[in-house]
Amino acid sequence: MTVLSDPLELPCGVVLPNRLVRAAMTESIADRRHDPSERHDRLYREAAAGGPGLVITGNVMVDRAHLERARNVVVDGETDPAALQRWAAAASGVPTIVQLSHPGRQETRYVNPHPVGPSTGPAVALGGAYARPRALAAYEIAELQRRFVDAGVRLVGAGFAGVEVHAAHGYLLSSFLDPATNRRTDAHGGSLENRARFLLGIVTTMRRALPPHAAVVVKLDARDDDELVTLGRWLQDAGVDLLEVSGGNYEAPAMVGLDASGAELAGEHESPFWNSAAALAGAVDVPVVLTGGFRTRAEVDRALDAGVCAAVGVGRPLAVRPDLAGRFVRGETDDLDRPAPRLGGPAPVRKLLGAAVGAGWHRIQLARTADGRGPLLGLPALAAGVDYSVGDWTRSLVERPGRMRRAARERAARH
Repeated sequence: MTVLSDPLELPCGVVLPNRLVRAAMTESIADRRHDPSERHDRLYREAAAGGPGLVITGNVMVDRAHLERARNVVVDGETDPAALQRWAAAASGVPTIVQLSHPGRQETRYVNPHPVGPSTGPAVALGGAYARPRALAAYEIAELQRRFVDAGVRLVGAGFAGVEVHAAHGYLLSSFLDPATNRRTDAHGGSLENRARFLLGIVTTMRRALPPHAAVVVKLDARDDDELVTLGRWLQDAGVDLLEVSGGNYEAPAMVGLDASGAELAGEHESPFWNSAAALAGAVDVPVVLTGGFRTRAEVDRALDAGVCAAVGVGRPLAVRPDLAGRFVRGETDDLDRPAPRLGGPAPVRKLLGAAVGAGWHRIQLARTADGRGPLLGLPALAAGVDYSVGDWTRSLVERPGRMRRAARERAARH
C-alpha cells in the first residue's frame, strides 16, 4: 500500500521524500529584465521548507518575445546565470524542478499583439484581450525546440534537479497536441504522431543534453484518454522520469474548477482528472502525478492506494500556507483548505472572471510570501481580478519596448 509519506525514486535517481508535489502556479515576480529576483529566493525557500516531496516552479518562458504574463522569468542567452544559481540554491531544501513553457495563442495583445500557434486563428475568446495567432513556420518550430533544450541545460547547470516541459493548459505545446487548435497539414499536424512531434523532439533532445541524474518531466492535459495513453508511452520511451496530469485552458478553466460555460465542475472524485490519470498510470511504468482538485486526506489516500497516481499535485492551498504541505503529509491536518474569494453571478460572468480572480488572488498571496509577509485572506475578488488583468496589461505595455529590444539582441547573438 502506498502512503503519502513514502519516498518516491524517479528513474533518473532523484528521490522525493514524500508523495505530495507543490504544483506550479503563476507568480509574475521577476525583475524588469525577467531574471529571477530575491523574491523568488524567498518564495522558494519557504516552499521547500513547507515540506512537500517535490517543488515545481511557476511558468518560466523560453522566448522573451512571448510571455504568459508580465514579469515571467525568461531563460535564454540574456539571463543572468548568477540569478539562476541563487534561485536554485534557495530552493534546494527539497528537489525543485523548473516548469518551461511558451504561451502560444494564450498571450494577451498587451504582451505581444502578434501571438503564435500551430495554426492561424482563432483568438482566445476572452474579453477581446487576445489577438489571432499566426501559424509557426517549420524553421520556427525547430528554433523553439532548441530554446526549450537550451533553457533546460542552463537551469540544470545552475543547480536545479530538473525541468518540466509544460504541454498542458492550452499553452503552445498543448495547442499542438490538440486537434481543435492544430489544423496543420504538414509533418506537425493531422495524426497524433505528427501533433506530438514538437513535444517529443524537445523531450528526446533534452534527455540527451542533460546529465543522467537530471529529471525530465512533462505536464499533459486530461483531454482524450486514448491519446493520453499513447502519448505517455511515447514519452516514456523518450526518457521522461515523471508525467503530470492536469487539464483545462483559458477558455475552459478546469484547472480552477470551471467548465467551458463557467459552471463549477462536479464528479465522483475531487479531482476532475482522476480517470485520465488512472488510465495513464495503468499504461506506463514511470510515475504519474495527478494535479488539481484534491481537498481531503481521504481522497488523496484513495488515489494513492488505488494506483491512480504515484503522487498528488497541490497548488492553491500551498500558495496561501506553504507549511500546509508538511502538516498534511505528517497527518496533522486532513484538509487541503483552499481559501479564496467567492465569485457570484451567472455562469458566463464566472467564466469570464473566474480564472482571473482565482489565479490573481493566489498570485497575490504568493507575492506576499515572496515579500516576507503573511497571507491577506480578506483580499476582495475584484481587486484580485483587476491586478491579474488590468495590472498585468499595464505592466506588459510599459515594459514591452525594453523586453523586445532584449529579445532582438538575444536573437542576433543566437544567430
